[in-house]
Amino acid sequence: MGRQASAYDLVNGPSGFGVEDLYTPEVTVEDLYTPEVTNVGGLDNTHSVVCTVQNDQLKVHGIINEIHGLRHDGKPGPGVPDVFGMNFQAVSVGQKLVIDNYDGTCVAYKGSLNGQPGGYKDGSGIPTAVLAYALDQTDDAVASLIQALKNEKIYDSTLFIVTAKHGQSPINPVKTNKPGHFADVVASVPDGKTNLAAIAITSANACATSPCGFVNDDDIALIWLADQTMGQQVTDYLNTNALPLFIDEVMGGDKIMLRFGDPPKDSRTPDIIVRPNYGTIYTGSTAKNAEHGGYNYSDTNVDLLVSIPGLQAKTIKSPVTTAQVAPTILRALGLDPQALRSVRVEKTHPLPGLGVGESE
Repeated sequence: MGRQASAYDLVNGPSGFGVEDLYTPEVTVEDLYTPEVTNVGGLDNTHSVVCTVQNDQLKVHGIINEIHGLRHDGKPGPGVPDVFGMNFQAVSVGQKLVIDNYDGTCVAYKGSLNGQPGGYKDGSGIPTAVLAYALDQTDDAVASLIQALKNEKIYDSTLFIVTAKHGQSPINPVKTNKPGHFADVVASVPDGKTNLAAIAITSANACATSPCGFVNDDDIALIWLADQTMGQQVTDYLNTNALPLFIDEVMGGDKIMLRFGDPPKDSRTPDIIVRPNYGTIYTGSTAKNAEHGGYNYSDTNVDLLVSIPGLQAKTIKSPVTTAQVAPTILRALGLDPQALRSVRVEKTHPLPGLGVGESE
């Protein structure tokens, strides 16, 4: 269960029917269960951590129904699913918001949080009251799922995994730097409107006036060039202007091919990837003080908690990745992880120390 039908439909897999009960309530719509305390008219719940919690509760409600053998909407179902899960948004929103409910659109706000800063207080990771509320509410939601499993007497036969698909950058609010969207920042350097490499970037999104590419940015910039033969020239230009563009690393050419794919042969792969200096977000938004999608440490390092029947509490210190969650689930179900092409190609092993891997 996710927050965006268009994004999370991918869990249906190649057949399009991989999920029997897919529920992806948009985070921008009215709460159908408690409309009196949430946004109406399709307003964006992510302007407030409180309204985002309300949206998360829709999915929690759906999961609890499934634990009881029903469909997510409470209608009769085929029984308890073999695999089910959901996506929480409250913590992510709590980390990003500059001010909670900054536009007053969330009518469910908690008086003590309304207008308060989000994110962390400092670089040590101490949460603000807004983020602490998101953490507490998410913790309570997970507890309600565990209790539902126990009520159905299936908790002791359930593998429970809590992790995240991304972190947020920066954690330290004083590091936040928002110079504007990347193409606009490029246009602002002295030769940004005359250099051919700069023009290749600034015109990439000018789809209304010419053949175009695409620039996708936040705490990273992904660049698809309209003229892919300009790749090396643009890469060199960005490296030369790294300081005024707040760039830490530019990936293009062989670096892109070795790590991701060949852009001329795979349109999913950008021609150039720009990793900015830590804390830089290529945006003009005044609503957020952090973002995700990049390669910074706080972007890519997340918690990974696993509970499994008979497993004694311990900390695994060997490096692991969230990519190992999928083969772990398959192994726990008695299925062969090698059935996944990504597992075969990338040689991904189940998580260690759980008793469900190929070698412990």
